[in-house]
Amino acid sequence: MDKSMPVINNRSDDVILVSIEKSSGVINGIWPKEARLHGVAGKRCVGKKIQSFLMPGSKAVLKNAISKKNKQTEAIIQLEFCSKKLPEATYDCSIWQVRKQPLVLMIHKSVRHAAVNASHMPQPGDLIEWGKAEQLVLATENKCRRILEKITMPIAVYEVHDPKRFVFINPKFTEWFGYTIEDLPDIDHWTRAAYKDEAYFQQVLKVWRAELEKVYNGEKKESSPVEASIYCKDGSVKELEISFTTTENLLYVTFNDITEKNRFIRALHEKEKNFRNISEQLPIPICVFSDKGETRFVNNAFIDTFGYTKEDIPTRKEWLNKAYPDENYRNMVITAREQATKRPALKTKTTLLCQFEVTCKDGSKKHIEFSISIGLGNKNLYVVANDVTGKVKAEQDLKESHRQLRELSSYLENIREEERKHISREIHDELGQQLTLLKLDLMQMSKKLNPEEKEMIEKMKQADQLLAETMKSVRKIATQLRPSILDNLGLVSALEWQSREFEKNFGIHCVFESLLYEPQFSAKQSNALFRIYQEALTNVARHAGATRVDAVLSQEENRIVLEIRDDGKGFNPNEMAHKKTLGLKGMQERALMIDGDFQIESTPGKGTYILISIPILITNQEITQQ
Repeated sequence: MDKSMPVINNRSDDVILVSIEKSSGVINGIWPKEARLHGVAGKRCVGKKIQSFLMPGSKAVLKNAISKKNKQTEAIIQLEFCSKKLPEATYDCSIWQVRKQPLVLMIHKSVRHAAVNASHMPQPGDLIEWGKAEQLVLATENKCRRILEKITMPIAVYEVHDPKRFVFINPKFTEWFGYTIEDLPDIDHWTRAAYKDEAYFQQVLKVWRAELEKVYNGEKKESSPVEASIYCKDGSVKELEISFTTTENLLYVTFNDITEKNRFIRALHEKEKNFRNISEQLPIPICVFSDKGETRFVNNAFIDTFGYTKEDIPTRKEWLNKAYPDENYRNMVITAREQATKRPALKTKTTLLCQFEVTCKDGSKKHIEFSISIGLGNKNLYVVANDVTGKVKAEQDLKESHRQLRELSSYLENIREEERKHISREIHDELGQQLTLLKLDLMQMSKKLNPEEKEMIEKMKQADQLLAETMKSVRKIATQLRPSILDNLGLVSALEWQSREFEKNFGIHCVFESLLYEPQFSAKQSNALFRIYQEALTNVARHAGATRVDAVLSQEENRIVLEIRDDGKGFNPNEMAHKKTLGLKGMQERALMIDGDFQIESTPGKGTYILISIPILITNQEITQQ
């Protein structure tokens, strides 16, 4: 037997269709199941790459045949197979490709057997006559048709040239559109049924012909999707993406239903249109950026507020550059937004509130409160701006007014302290000296009285006693106006003295402790802390019903802290907020006058705690200037 005679390793009932994953070359399935791929059982081929059965040259042929760059449209290619079961052999093959489906390799017949040794010589029973080979091809085509009928995508095949008859439509085509092969003898019947509007049909046909020319000339293997609205047999309309590929005289068409997709897009466009219409009427500036940073929309209020049109700020980056021309401030804005979006609280919501100073197109500056939200689905960035320049200015004016009032109050308080000091000194020095001289005069007069003048002597004693009580009252008044110990020995000694006086006058145990080393205070600080301490002790005596008061003067970092705690009955701070508690307000205002912080904590039945914190003066020069 001549070794060069054509042989085929499969019998007539072993002709196979091989389903192959196009990207990887992995075999997904072989039909029929009992077929053998060049001597290898079909089930053992599944999962292996088709390239493992091909000779090196045939691998390149197959790669070129399925490549998108291949512009040749050969119906038959020859591939040389190899395996451990059989010697190398060359087969006539064809490839069927459907969009978004695995490609199908159809193995028709063996055309040439490679040289083999005697142990692998084919037997006469393995030869197939050419007529039988043609039957094999026909059987293969029938099997391919049955596969196509099971595909879940509508497929239609018709002739490119006249009479342009429909050769095949699968059941899914009939299910979708209602037309059978009998309803569509040729393409003209299809166009008349599927397209009711002639002008629209000519539009689609123009695109279709352009794609057909590219595919038919081999510029590409498959057309780009052509969108068209098709009338079904029952009168309903489907919106479709239609793709096709072709051989010499057959056009293979696949359909993808995009009706729901287009309905969603139209609804989205309608909502966007409504959003634009509403936004244009709103007096609130609105700007929309895409997820790529492109400026999609700005309303009239935005343009009126900032002066920038959509053309002025085509991107979000351009907006940031113009709205915040100072690089340092711009970086601060970007950093603040990034940190805010990373907060855990923002995970439960998609809106971010922030306030920045924006530079407008005319160079003016405005304080803007931004509300930034991220749209669901499209991921657009929606920015709503609120011009709070007037509000910020009003707040600044109010703060300035409060500052001026506090300065005035501090000035008046200083004047009052000076007046108290002056009156206390005058009472102590002038009136006290005069009373002392008067007492001396009474003593001299009493010595000159006759012992027998008992009535006069008694009156002199009464006058001397009244004078002593008057001097005691004068000293008390002078001390209450301004304790001299505060000016002579300083704040710590004055607080210790006030604690002893409080304990002596009210019988409430009072312990004061200073943890400061050589403390230094300005006159304002000394006056304010002493008066706050006096007021706190007065409140304890009047309202607390306490048995003990503890006070500590200490230093924490760069601040002086005075803490006062009692074991009285306490109160509810929320209830006190609605009452005219001038004592507490006075203590708070005195603390603010010296740039201090005032805190009060109280619980019914658990006493009251007061904390005053003031900054430490750095130099003694500041003290002497007060």
